[in-house]
Amino acid sequence: MTSAEMEEEFLILYDKITNFDAPGYLSDEISRFLTKAQERLVLHIMNPLGNKYVTGFEYTEKRRKDLSELVRNSTLTSADVSANQIGVKPNGTFFDLPSDFLYTLDEEVLTSSTNACFDANRIEVKPITHNEYTKNKRNPFKKPDENLVWRMDFSKATSTGPKRHELITSDDYTVDTYYIRYMRRPQPIISDTSTIEGVVGPLNCELDAITHRSIIDEAVAIAAGITTPELWQLKRSEASLSE
Repeated sequence: MTSAEMEEEFLILYDKITNFDAPGYLSDEISRFLTKAQERLVLHIMNPLGNKYVTGFEYTEKRRKDLSELVRNSTLTSADVSANQIGVKPNGTFFDLPSDFLYTLDEEVLTSSTNACFDANRIEVKPITHNEYTKNKRNPFKKPDENLVWRMDFSKATSTGPKRHELITSDDYTVDTYYIRYMRRPQPIISDTSTIEGVVGPLNCELDAITHRSIIDEAVAIAAGITTPELWQLKRSEASLSE
């Protein structure tokens, strides 16, 4: 569906749910409802607790297809090393992530070293918590080695800057290239010439077409919840267990 078609279906369903007895919404407002609903759907699918099988988004083909248009690759090099390295851990480096980054799906690094045994190896990156770092940083069997790099999340250098990852290596090498496959943020759904999140419409939904009516349902739930929440509560409870 185009964004205009999604708006039209939104209006039909919204009027039906409210029996034509609720305030109408402008195209700009409907676009914002659709955009918010799309964001909720993405987060719901990504969350293992967001479906009745308690599985992640890649567990079924349907869930993989729902978000497949948001999967991207990025190759980060020395040009993507953060200019601000304040607070970095020993053998650590902050890398700036793509501006549309949402969640990491897979990551590896290519090493660089003067020692031929450690140079140009493509090795695994393991996400860890700060608590795990504290517990294992001196453990020779768990800390980074020639086959493993640690990764921790860290704050932006500035409020408007990109998200950052901290990669921690062993003493034997540094990171030459950081390969990351990630889920990016979806663009807004805009049915007119409004501007949402700095993007000017019209703009169609990027997700697989099979998700469009779920997005519309959620958008109507958001809109109806403002005026008549009791009419939509049961349907939303049922929808949360539908996958």
